[in-house]
Amino acid sequence: MNKRAMHRSAAPDSRLYSRGEFLRGLCLSAAGSVLIHPLLGKLHAEVEGRAQPARFLFLLEGNGCPPNQVHPTNLTLQPMGKRKKTVEEKFGAGDLPRALQPVSGYVDRMLILQGISGRIAGAGHSTYYGALGCYNTRDAKHILGPTVDCELGSRHPALFETIVLGISQRTNLDITFNCSASAANTAVATILNPQVAYKRMFAAIGDREGLTVKTHLLDYVKDDIRAVRKRLGSLEKEKLDRYLSAYEQIGHRHAAIAGLDPDVKNRIKPMTEKYRSGNPADRLECHFEMATTALVTGLTNVATIASGVGHQDFSIVFDKLGVGMEKHTIGHALYNHEKVAIDASEKIRAFHFEQIARTLKKLESIPEGSGTMLDNTVIVYLSDNANEHHTSCLEWPYVLLGGNPRLDLGGRCVTYADFDNKGHRTINAIHNTLLHAAGHPVDDFGFKIPGLDHGIQEGPLAELLV
Repeated sequence: MNKRAMHRSAAPDSRLYSRGEFLRGLCLSAAGSVLIHPLLGKLHAEVEGRAQPARFLFLLEGNGCPPNQVHPTNLTLQPMGKRKKTVEEKFGAGDLPRALQPVSGYVDRMLILQGISGRIAGAGHSTYYGALGCYNTRDAKHILGPTVDCELGSRHPALFETIVLGISQRTNLDITFNCSASAANTAVATILNPQVAYKRMFAAIGDREGLTVKTHLLDYVKDDIRAVRKRLGSLEKEKLDRYLSAYEQIGHRHAAIAGLDPDVKNRIKPMTEKYRSGNPADRLECHFEMATTALVTGLTNVATIASGVGHQDFSIVFDKLGVGMEKHTIGHALYNHEKVAIDASEKIRAFHFEQIARTLKKLESIPEGSGTMLDNTVIVYLSDNANEHHTSCLEWPYVLLGGNPRLDLGGRCVTYADFDNKGHRTINAIHNTLLHAAGHPVDDFGFKIPGLDHGIQEGPLAELLV
């Protein structure tokens, strides 16, 4: 009897299992948990009394975020050069600036961070992968390592480790590469077309007939790769093996999606006419809807939405919001404090937080463990370009919303000391903090500025941890 047959015949009767053991057995038997209904993992966690997976949604808005636009109105934002020490202050729902007013109902789940620097990410019109990766890409030419969204996704894998969606001024593109990476020199595609994203994530659920066709096509491709591989040298074989592995993963993912319980579709809204729109506001709404659905259904634990990230993608016109200026012009006009530019940028930023508010409300409505999904989901808002249009990354505003058992997010604003003063921190520390919150205490994420005190760049932000 071969080993596989022995394994089958020796399999214990599931009727003798405890409920937890039976679920655990299911997770181990179907080619790994990636091929199991995502909600099964949640059920397994509840049975064993374990914590639910930490979830994250990153919103990366292009073209800079002036710190005052996300600073509570009851607090004085000291200019750079006058921040002698790190200060922690409280604020209420009535103290939010215009851009944050859409999330005023969640002020007790909000943390605003000011004064953190990110000089390691370089300067210019965009830091691209540097915002989430903590390194200088030199206009996206060099990807030096994984970005924090992909790092988190790889540590809490679901069917999709990380989902990246976005909008661009280039509405003729289906995808771009601008903000996320799974490893050095390995960019993750940002899907710009909502129809493409919807079909990739949801359309194949329960479609076993479609799966059969795709499987045959993939088999042909994989057979061709194997045939070519035999005629190559070791170095070429290694590169080709990466392609083969990628196609294997695609096959597994197709099988997993098609094999999901068709009832999952009942929790997914059908594609509407808005998904066919080229308008950036419509597309952003669709992407938020899909990212939220993917988190809620367990298809992923990490999603990123890139709103006009990158020099070629940020000059968007939000005409549907009554803003006639494109964002490139707005960015320049903000240097002169032009009222029309301030009004336009605040209106656009408020629209982004309106989408965040809908996601917060949806997560709050879904029970999970002894609370709701919002208790285990952190939404991180930042710009790809720190504080301004032509950035030097001297200060980088962040807004965090939601919940995590390891984080204190309630109604606080922390403004860090200036670069040359004790208490200053860099963006590395924020990403370290998120990894700590996910149960992975990494203290050295990203790249460091040579000659700068490592204590500034390493470890989590103690002010955020419970």
